[in-house]
Amino acid sequence: MGIGVKSRKTLLRELVKYMVTLCVSLVVLALLYIFVNTIAMNTGFSHPANYNEREAEKLAPKLETIDEVTADMIPDTMSYAILNKETKQKTAGTIQEKDLQLVKKKIEKKPYVNYKQKGYMVIDRGNEYCVLQYSLRADFGSPLLRKYLPNYELTSICILIILLIIVISIITTYFANRLRKHFETLNVITRYIKEQNLQFTPEFTHIKEFDDVIDSLIEMRDALQSSLEAQWRLEKNKKEQIGALAHDIKIPITIIKGNAELLSLSKQNEEQADYTKYILGAGNQIEQYIYQLIHLSKTEDSLTVHFEKASVEKLTETLQKDISAYKGNKKINIVFKKEHLLKEAQIDRQLLHRALLNILTNAVDYTPEGGTVSVYAKCDSESFYFFVRDTGSGFSEIALKKATELFYMDDKSRHAKGHYGMGLTFAKNAVNLHNGELALGNTKAGGGEVRVKIPLNKE
Repeated sequence: MGIGVKSRKTLLRELVKYMVTLCVSLVVLALLYIFVNTIAMNTGFSHPANYNEREAEKLAPKLETIDEVTADMIPDTMSYAILNKETKQKTAGTIQEKDLQLVKKKIEKKPYVNYKQKGYMVIDRGNEYCVLQYSLRADFGSPLLRKYLPNYELTSICILIILLIIVISIITTYFANRLRKHFETLNVITRYIKEQNLQFTPEFTHIKEFDDVIDSLIEMRDALQSSLEAQWRLEKNKKEQIGALAHDIKIPITIIKGNAELLSLSKQNEEQADYTKYILGAGNQIEQYIYQLIHLSKTEDSLTVHFEKASVEKLTETLQKDISAYKGNKKINIVFKKEHLLKEAQIDRQLLHRALLNILTNAVDYTPEGGTVSVYAKCDSESFYFFVRDTGSGFSEIALKKATELFYMDDKSRHAKGHYGMGLTFAKNAVNLHNGELALGNTKAGGGEVRVKIPLNKE
């Protein structure tokens, strides 16, 4: 499965290619190192390890016959010492006494002595010995380089190690970046799927293992797309049915209300008048639910918001009056606390009024007799805050996640109080249209809490 033509590359093949490239590069570097060393020695830039020994052999005949050996006769790459032939004590020279101990022991047996990469040549001058000390290591031809750099061997090895590290780093980084690019391709695809942006054309990596994963992600994308389309169709169908049902219910409710109003005009005793009043009140309440249900049956995009200059202060005062009238004779306290409410801001006053009133009525309905509903309204330089707390039983763990879903009821035994799971859903949609936030929670005392934050444009 997949899109496009894919090669048969594998991760093993890429690994082998990396190892071969690395080995070839190291071999080339080693050959280059040998070649440069050869050129350096042929041009005199550096001297081989036996160079000083050969120079000492050339100098020996002259030192053997000359009347007196002085320091200016000795090259700067060597040191010398004059030893008394009988006492073997140094009478002149620049060689350290500690370096002469081994030479003194072997002076009569060996004209050449090597120790710790230093060579010693003993020249018999009749009544004294002349000892030349020289290095048995390769070294620079330039006195300046010999002075400021370590010996040539150590310097060249350090340079070789640095070049090896650089070559290994470059090759490893190159192959790592190639693999990182392939992983980034996977990350892009998974990010698209996470964001439900499913209309994308994947780019294959031409490596079998990566392309197999991409194929699996494509299958996941196609399955998710089919699932989302089915869910969308089901949701659309459900909303259409809800809207149609709500419109159908309006007809019998209108008939019931019309007949109840006719009955109210006829002569009735007190008990009959009360029943008629109950019928009209329930009919009005059902009619409000139907209008609300028709709004909720629409998609959120079709529920439009119309911003205009309005007073947040007056909006809050209206809410206070409306909720006081709503609670009627129910014995609960409604406490409003207002701070710094703006007299002018860009909001949809009607939409926001309906949303916040739904939250308030929800709190009143779930607050038992003798309880309290506390409302805190405040504006700062950027937002309008509206907090509602009650002393009811609070939201359950499931309700904290689902209370804003259509038709969800935390406690279905209380549906007689008028809760059909629509109020918080509408409030959530209205707050979203204001680019705001609605959050549910519980107070420390156990009651429910709804927190609303609305961004304000004061201009």
